[in-house]
Amino acid sequence: MELLKECEEGECQKLYMEWNSNNMLYNSLMFSKLYSRDVEKSVSDASLMPEQSDKNMRNDIMTSWWTPTKIFLLGNKEKLRKKSRRELEEFLLEEFREKRIPMGKDEKQLRESLSKIRHEKTGEIIEKDVIDAFMGFLGSVYAVGNMTSAAVTSRGGALDNWDAKLKNIHEKYIKEEKAWVDYVKTNKFECYFVDKDPRKEIIPFWSYGPSKLANATDKDWKEYFENAKRMIEERDKLKA
Repeated sequence: MELLKECEEGECQKLYMEWNSNNMLYNSLMFSKLYSRDVEKSVSDASLMPEQSDKNMRNDIMTSWWTPTKIFLLGNKEKLRKKSRRELEEFLLEEFREKRIPMGKDEKQLRESLSKIRHEKTGEIIEKDVIDAFMGFLGSVYAVGNMTSAAVTSRGGALDNWDAKLKNIHEKYIKEEKAWVDYVKTNKFECYFVDKDPRKEIIPFWSYGPSKLANATDKDWKEYFENAKRMIEERDKLKA
């Protein structure tokens, strides 16, 4: 919201004024189209983030909104999967303009519209609690607790899972226990560990796992959206 408010372009101001009336999928797509730079490198983000304990590391333990959205909505469409992010965003926004997907928050319209994209072949309707979890996730993904600097760690799969990234940092960069504990606490990563203790095991990212994501069911995705949202907000509390 701060970045949109600072932007002088007419479309940015329009999105800023209409933000609370739109659903979060539309907001996310339009924001991505209008603000092409990295949010994590913005002045607003820099003013909110604590300094990293290792400036050379510039770690990135975060969950993006785009990749899970793309796979959730378009993962079983082979032709679309080959297109670029910008092309897919434009495809979805064109559908918005044609009213296939509403800009607003009408629950019934959202269920019907997203179902037509995700379950085009079967005609299945996405349950309300799955849509709620999806919108909740999109509403939290730019929270302070999800923002860190640019990554030099392994991506950890298509969805940037935190367990692979933290394991990568611990095994390759910060092996000594005291340094590891200090690193986790300084960067507010305790919520990713059992009992918030860096000496204990890392909480698993998602029970479904990283393979064949296009085959994940609506129920699987509901678990992902709720889990990611919860962890983003838990880290946000640590930064307060």
